[in-house]
Amino acid sequence: MIELRKIDHDNFNAILKLELDPAQKDWVAQNIYSLAEAYVDHMNNDTPPMPFAIYNSDEIIGFAMMEYCDIEDDDDEPLWVRFKDRAIYNFFRFMIDVKHQGKGYGKLAFAKVLEYLKTQPQGRADAISISYMPENNVARKIYASFGFVETGDIEDSEIVARLAL
Repeated sequence: MIELRKIDHDNFNAILKLELDPAQKDWVAQNIYSLAEAYVDHMNNDTPPMPFAIYNSDEIIGFAMMEYCDIEDDDDEPLWVRFKDRAIYNFFRFMIDVKHQGKGYGKLAFAKVLEYLKTQPQGRADAISISYMPENNVARKIYASFGFVETGDIEDSEIVARLAL
């Protein structure tokens, strides 16, 4: 059974050992970078990112991290300008360990993350945004199957997609 669990002292090292296929290395930041980023945000009183270990039963198979963003009146934020989203959940890290890819876990884990975000755990939001490298066709297909629509925006060389809540 796929589930999300908080990062703690018991699973921290296992999260750091998760790996991508070498061809995917440029598509997702390393987990240690993501956890360091979460720490910096937390220490600077930003809305804390939400990092999770992805488990299949009692085995860690992946990592996900999301954040709540208040974007209202940000003239540089396309989701505010185009869609009038006042706040969004940004789903900005998602990976399944190379040993567990191709087994359907990515789609199941993605469904769990969306289920969690739809509870709006850190506040009301208008949408969920996600971005991915243009050559990552697997991600594109999974996200589209859940209703994400590409916005036409490119952010840090990545395609931005949006799901209205």
